[in-house]
Amino acid sequence: MPEKKTVAGAKQGADLSRRALLRRIGLAGTIAYTTPALTALGMAHASGGDGGDGGGGGGSGGGGSGGGGSGGGSGGASGGASGGASGASGTSGPSGVSQSINEEGDGGGREEMLLALPAGQGTAAIEALGYRVLGSRNNRTLNRRLVRLELPAGRSAAQARAELTNRIPGSTADANHLYTTDDFMCRDGSCAAHEMISWSGWPSAFAPKIGMIDTGINVGHEALRGQKLKVFQADIGDRNASGREHGTAIAALLLGRMDSRTPGLLPNARLVAVEAFHRGRGGDQADAFSLATAVDLLLAEGVSVINLSFSGPENAVLREVTARAASRSVALVAAAGNGGAGAKPAYPAAWPHVIAVTAVDSRQRIYRQANQGPYITLSAPGVGIWTAASISGGRLKSGTSYAAPFVTAALAVQRMREPKVPLQRSIKHLIDCATDLGKAGYDPVYGNGLISAPGYCKGEASEVFSVSGE
Repeated sequence: MPEKKTVAGAKQGADLSRRALLRRIGLAGTIAYTTPALTALGMAHASGGDGGDGGGGGGSGGGGSGGGGSGGGSGGASGGASGGASGASGTSGPSGVSQSINEEGDGGGREEMLLALPAGQGTAAIEALGYRVLGSRNNRTLNRRLVRLELPAGRSAAQARAELTNRIPGSTADANHLYTTDDFMCRDGSCAAHEMISWSGWPSAFAPKIGMIDTGINVGHEALRGQKLKVFQADIGDRNASGREHGTAIAALLLGRMDSRTPGLLPNARLVAVEAFHRGRGGDQADAFSLATAVDLLLAEGVSVINLSFSGPENAVLREVTARAASRSVALVAAAGNGGAGAKPAYPAAWPHVIAVTAVDSRQRIYRQANQGPYITLSAPGVGIWTAASISGGRLKSGTSYAAPFVTAALAVQRMREPKVPLQRSIKHLIDCATDLGKAGYDPVYGNGLISAPGYCKGEASEVFSVSGE
């Protein structure tokens, strides 16, 4: 039986200062990953590497590319009923903290109050005190009337709260705090990979249950600490455990904390990961036994999508177990492989029941080491992607491994948007909404084109959600 490991958050790591993220995906070094030799046992290898290797092939030319993380954020709440001091805006990193409204227009630049009046209570007495009503609305949940008020000149929020609650028994007053979504707040192109596919804040509010099969994961990494991450260890016999670099990077791409230096696509998601790789002579490897065991574990956990950022030869048993998963409406998203344009098909990506994802750079050029062929389904950012390093902080990564999570996240959100829609229709929706690249229509280099975030389909009005939880 596999051993259930501890969830993220068990260790307390050093809180490192936020390093300046690269300004733009487009500046990185050469790829450092060396593909191990494949064996007849059905070994799989991770389809990723370090640095930002240039886009090329498919007639798109060369050139290096790199990536950056995220930054920005909103300031703290201004002093209100509790007497807190006004916070500075523009703090580093994404943030969900609130700040009081101090806007131009009706407010005249003054602070606002939010007052909850008892049902049937008018505003004449409030206006007589010098407050100006900016808006009001009945709230059925509270069975009260909510009123936006502009403070009189020279009156603080704390003074206003005391005055209003004393004058109107049964009322509740506070500063009219402004809450932001948990957005990436990208600046200077630091979130170019997310911007490429219009991945803004609202998809991040969804909390799908996602599976992944990969190498070891550093559950104590700052990006994963406290996240909804469950990790299993597949049976690898008496072999040495794999490293934790690749698995940590993939997990952070999917689940990274929004307030970390490497925020993920779906920080509210529930991620079930299976460590199925071991340390081989050529690097981290997983055999078909471990991979089939891992798929079985994830099906028992009830995940909706499984991310497979690895590739290797065809295997009948692994094909059967993945086909069974697909027949149960569990989506399988796999890296296309890093063998180059002339490489043989890589599996599991090349099986018809698996979504094969290739990588492009920030200029939408194909990753020059990506496999090509009629099995490619979609393209996604995968060159110079800023994600978690194995111990702490982040690094630039390139490879089809790092493209797959973008499609995994998009499909997981799409399935939550339309839970009663069959899996194949959800996949077709993503394909229909993809941005065509390369030759018109489908081609074996880019597949059906570049994935778009759910809700940003061609000709479809974008969706805006102001939620930051499940």
